[in-house]
Amino acid sequence: MEIENNIKICGRDNLFTQAIEEPVDIDFTLPDYCPDIEKILKCTLTPQIFSRNVSGGVLEIEGVSVISVMYVDSVRKTLRTSKQVVPFNRTMNIKEFPESHFINTTATTEYVNCRALSPRRLVIKGSFSIKVEIVAKSVTMVPMSDSFSDFQKRCIRKNYMDVTAVTEETFNINESISVQNKPDIESVIKSVIKVNINEQKSIDDKIMVKGEVNLRLLYLSDLYSGETQCLDYMVPFNQIISCVGADSDTINDVSCELLSHDVNTSKESDDKTVTLEARVNITAVCYKAREQEFLSDAYSRDYMCDLKFKTLQPVSAVRPIKRNFIRKMDISSNDKDFVKVLDVYNENCSSTVRNDGGLITFVGKAGICVIAVDGEGMPFYIERTMDFTDKTDEAFGDVVSISPDISSVSYRIKDEHTLELRVEISITAFVTNNDTHSVVEDIVVYEDKKIEKNNSALTLYFADKGEALWDIAKRYFTDEDFIREDNDLSDDVLSEKEMLIIRR
Repeated sequence: MEIENNIKICGRDNLFTQAIEEPVDIDFTLPDYCPDIEKILKCTLTPQIFSRNVSGGVLEIEGVSVISVMYVDSVRKTLRTSKQVVPFNRTMNIKEFPESHFINTTATTEYVNCRALSPRRLVIKGSFSIKVEIVAKSVTMVPMSDSFSDFQKRCIRKNYMDVTAVTEETFNINESISVQNKPDIESVIKSVIKVNINEQKSIDDKIMVKGEVNLRLLYLSDLYSGETQCLDYMVPFNQIISCVGADSDTINDVSCELLSHDVNTSKESDDKTVTLEARVNITAVCYKAREQEFLSDAYSRDYMCDLKFKTLQPVSAVRPIKRNFIRKMDISSNDKDFVKVLDVYNENCSSTVRNDGGLITFVGKAGICVIAVDGEGMPFYIERTMDFTDKTDEAFGDVVSISPDISSVSYRIKDEHTLELRVEISITAFVTNNDTHSVVEDIVVYEDKKIEKNNSALTLYFADKGEALWDIAKRYFTDEDFIREDNDLSDDVLSEKEMLIIRR
């Protein structure tokens, strides 16, 4: 039959997921201003994404892979770093997607190997992957119960969370940081940049996001002595995202992604600054509570008919989760003495979830990096993986987003070969739960199959305990209210065996 009125149910749909791998194979010579290499301590490969453009079903991704080699120089036995930037451009065919969507592009280093052919020439091989996810707002249409007239109908009322908006916004952060109170920056050894969201609030088709970009630098303050310094700086940001469908009643899953970054230094006599440039992408999915009546069953008292059902799985509940916890671990240097620790930091962190007896447990790994000086005055580098778990009292569900982060790493020298670390871990996640039920999508009426009426005015029916009045009425093509009234019943299900009077 023709349906005039429909219910629109909106959900979150992961339309597309695919990963591409980009190889890196370079042979380069150190610049003239870099001293010769005596020992390579660490080589890193950091992919950065500058732009993502969609045109004609093709996604084009442009960026660079930043290769950084930290080493001990052969003259003064101090820390040095040399960088090489390799551009890349990749395209990917993608499916058509609705207007309300966002694209996640997560770049991850797969491996990197570095080999010195001479004190000045390096061969570096590695690869990184770019995982592309397209998330969109899905729309499911089902008829309202009022669309079906002249039928006996059974309806159910359901509470669910409707997706009102799916959006993203990319913006730039440019900050000049004065370092007048710090020793001069002669050469940057390494930089670690992280971005986090601290607070978000929605109102009138906008989401106001407060967050921060955290910059940590290890640098040489004296080229001759090899003296190093650390610089920690936090850049707060406030960003207003246009998001039609967001309001004060929506619950929002807001995430951020650092696409690219750059750090430049200046040590002019009257202007010692560090310039931070970062490109950040924020995505948001907004949920709003709804209550709706659905048609779960129907029949005609006059004609035979068939029902077409549709299975719905709307989101029944959403829960943002924020966890902060501390884990400790020891790092051994084996045969090296921890005479001086130059820096201890985190370079990467990942987490998944596990179902432990119906509760959420976060399971993850974090890379802990240590740069220190031994008893002979030689810098050395140690990297260890810290495994962590955090069992919560949150009921298990579908974790649609998860953002782990190492908030801080502190240490003390336990003995000459051991560091004791205290690691603060923060995990932000968004969990949904779904409800499954069937609703009537359409009714096919056979007007040539009229229901024959019984010549008897009344029928006696011996019902069993637990039978539903609706099922009995449907079997005899009568009205459920007739059975309830004629038999002085108040419940929908019989609590005991009973003889019922049934009229047409």
